[in-house]
Amino acid sequence: MSAVYSVASLASHWGCHPDTVYALIRGGELRAFKLGGKLLRIRGDEVERFECQTTACNDTGECSQSSGTRRDDATDIRLERLIERQPRPQLVHSGKSGQPAEQRTQ
Repeated sequence: MSAVYSVASLASHWGCHPDTVYALIRGGELRAFKLGGKLLRIRGDEVERFECQTTACNDTGECSQSSGTRRDDATDIRLERLIERQPRPQLVHSGKSGQPAEQRTQ
């Protein structure tokens, strides 16, 4: 029997936000089923199918490290963006106690 993922556990497995998994389900790219009328679950074979569809597979049809590779690439991209991001300017308060001018005049 294959594994069954919740949206949160699959998002953690892929290293993405749960909203990304919900968007894939809504868009029909990832099939899910309802458990108890509300809870969404994704079968392990469906996860494998999706991973093989979105990554390169070998001749036997089996994926090799598809989720790990995707997570590493996504992490590298996020780190590059954080490194390249310019620091935000900080709000400077002048005067005593660091209060804005309109509060000091009262």
